[in-house]
Amino acid sequence: MILIISFAGNEHVLKVTRHLKSDFEILDLAGIPMETRINARAGASVDRLYFDTSSGRRIDLDKVGAVWNRRIRTFRIDPAIADETSRMFAHSETSEAVQGFWYAMSCYWMNPPSADEMALRKVTQHRVARKLGLRIPETLVTNDPLEARTFLEQHAATGVVRKAFRNVMQAPRETLKVGAAELAQIDSVRYAPVIFQEYIPLALDIRVTVVDGEMFATSFRSEAKYEVDYRPGVGTAEVQAYSLPDDVAEKLRKLMDWFGLRFGAVDFRLTPDGEHVFFEVNPAGEFLFACERSGQPVPQAIAAALDRNSAV
Repeated sequence: MILIISFAGNEHVLKVTRHLKSDFEILDLAGIPMETRINARAGASVDRLYFDTSSGRRIDLDKVGAVWNRRIRTFRIDPAIADETSRMFAHSETSEAVQGFWYAMSCYWMNPPSADEMALRKVTQHRVARKLGLRIPETLVTNDPLEARTFLEQHAATGVVRKAFRNVMQAPRETLKVGAAELAQIDSVRYAPVIFQEYIPLALDIRVTVVDGEMFATSFRSEAKYEVDYRPGVGTAEVQAYSLPDDVAEKLRKLMDWFGLRFGAVDFRLTPDGEHVFFEVNPAGEFLFACERSGQPVPQAIAAALDRNSAV
């Protein structure tokens, strides 16, 4: 059986499940602990892991051969717990328990929680990618205004891009070139670390979706106004399937192996000089916006990987 950790209506999940041949269950973590009951039995005569959902379904985790760790929603704590400290405690205990279930499952994961956790760290990504021979932008992660100013001066000729570590819905931060307005606020870097990267000249933006070692690359030729971040201009971009050079693909494969990732959405930039520059890997990145316009069978590849690993 296949367990899909996601939620109802997720478009990416719907596109993949229509190609699955094995039985599957979709588990929404937002149902824990209010609606879904989790049970781990251990002792001299019993060793079982199972979830009982609000719909009456029992998910026997010992019968799961493959897990697709797609996209989670946070645990929903009962509103009857009004005290904030008690709510925090309930959330912490739920998280600890559920993580224990995941690590107790010795089956195929796309991706293992520990691999996702490490691969999300941009500082680690940059260091590992460089060691494996991938070209990365000159990068500074700092909360020191003096270091930030020095870096900006060093790359004044090409420009510097400012990025956030994560896109927080309540406090969105645009990926942009540092200009006068940002320079005027440079001292605010001391409040929280910021990612600064040299601007990389643009020929094409490339999204590579990696599925169990198989690579599907898509190129985006966007309007000039999207030269810093191609994502807002995807709708008007020229999109095509792309052939990643063998040496770049091999280094990317080594990166995925280093992190233990079976799935990743990877961003590169092709420069006018023909150099492929690695930006980042997102362990649970979007793929439909790329594969549906480039005609590449990413949902089928994900389904095939889960099917072939689903036997217990």
